[in-house]
Amino acid sequence: MVLAKDHFTAVVAGSLLPLLSAVYAMDSVSFDPGTYGTEETPYQTYASSPGITPPELLIHSNTSSAMTSGYVFVGVDGTSDSKQTAPCIYDMSPGDNMGSLVWTGLEWNKTFDVSLQTYKGEPVITFYNGTLLDGFGHGSYYMLDQTYTEIKHFSPIGYPNLGDIHEFRITDDDTALVTLYIVKQADLTSVNGTKDGYIYECAFQEINIETGELVFMWNATDHVALNETYNELGSAGDESSPFDFFHINSVTKDPDGNYLISSRTTWALFKIDGTTGDIIWRLNGRHSDFTVDDGADFHWQHNARWTDATAQTHISIFDNQGDDDNTRSRGMLLAVDQEAMTVSLEQDFHNGDSTYSRYEGNLQCLNCSDLSSTNWFQGYGNQPYFTEFSADGTIVLDVQFAVQNAINSYRAYKYPLASWVGKPNTNPNISWDNGTSDVYLSWNGATEVDSWDVYMADQANSTNWTKIASATKAGFETAVHLTGSDLPAYVRGKALNSTGGVLGLTDATDGFSFYNPGDESIESGSTSATESGHSD
Repeated sequence: MVLAKDHFTAVVAGSLLPLLSAVYAMDSVSFDPGTYGTEETPYQTYASSPGITPPELLIHSNTSSAMTSGYVFVGVDGTSDSKQTAPCIYDMSPGDNMGSLVWTGLEWNKTFDVSLQTYKGEPVITFYNGTLLDGFGHGSYYMLDQTYTEIKHFSPIGYPNLGDIHEFRITDDDTALVTLYIVKQADLTSVNGTKDGYIYECAFQEINIETGELVFMWNATDHVALNETYNELGSAGDESSPFDFFHINSVTKDPDGNYLISSRTTWALFKIDGTTGDIIWRLNGRHSDFTVDDGADFHWQHNARWTDATAQTHISIFDNQGDDDNTRSRGMLLAVDQEAMTVSLEQDFHNGDSTYSRYEGNLQCLNCSDLSSTNWFQGYGNQPYFTEFSADGTIVLDVQFAVQNAINSYRAYKYPLASWVGKPNTNPNISWDNGTSDVYLSWNGATEVDSWDVYMADQANSTNWTKIASATKAGFETAVHLTGSDLPAYVRGKALNSTGGVLGLTDATDGFSFYNPGDESIESGSTSATESGHSD
């Protein structure tokens, strides 16, 4: 087990101690509360980006030869003890930089379902941002381009800022699928409640993102009886605590124009006619239209997806399972025969800790064109884990990113490195304490940086900046050690791509303050410092 390294400290019993030496190569028990004399979950800090404090990663196991190279997207939400809550991208490729932060969006806290999708042929980061309520949310949906600039922000049609956390999926038609929870009066006598009770009406909308027009809307109570639920009414059912009989938590659209939805509290998946809204079939639950083999049934599930939307022979889901102490959650690949109306378990997926996730979670197929050889990626929702598996369920990467029950990520995804090129419209950052020999450089979100050059000048208004050091980029923040008897008066950094092209320049600093000297004039001169990389 290896802890991903970085330049960071953690607050321990009121003092600053190096976190790496405290938890390197320790197991997940040592990662949990109390080990450091604090309830705070381990986090990273950076000299050149002091406002950024993302979760630290504890890598329980990895098999570099079997795992895929790629970026992991998580939407960090946590308790008041959990430091930063914001969307994060990590590089989870084999190599020295595995586990290093790539980007975090501090302006958006309380994000859910942070993912990479395609809109009008271009890659976009998408997420929900808002308030988490009792199992659902009130908020809206965001889309960011490759500069991390907001290009779209919208709510469900007719329900401003009442969008739900559970789904924001862009279709091949550049429409958005989103979910809603709407308070509604209902007769609860079929579930042993009052005639004049209240429920959450679960619904989904398909929205034209460009025009804001409603394409389609579906309401559960138009098609599903309340007594199909496995949820117990308990003390719920009044206006202040409506009964959640359906709990919609995923929607996807197939090439035929029909929808596949997941209902957590009915333990069922529904295929919905995209024209009439009628239920084509139920899979699992009280009134399943399929014969479900032993081992293929599921409970309180999330994230139903066709892995082959055209042929429609396989569905992947995250099976949260039950509430007893022996339960462990799992990903499931189901073989679905819509002619024979049978369902069987083709493969399931468990992480090394046999984690039980009471709510949330997802299973992602990394190469759905070949189910016999694809790797799979699984997020554990309310528990801070993500795991990569080979096709036969063998763990090839197993990661914990926080103290248990302190941080969650509704879903976690992994995407190929080539699928996302981050080009932030900010400048890179630099940190240097005057009188010391170490310069720190970082650029939040910039994926093309391959190396850094460090330049010096003797006075603030100098137009001559001399290169004194270079270093290969090493993780989110790179440390460059300056050598020689005379330290410079001012320093600045230059970010370069793999061909030596200039991507950006930092401000200049004397170690106390910063200023922008504009375009520098580079002397053809010596390199008077050695090169040093610092790895995440």
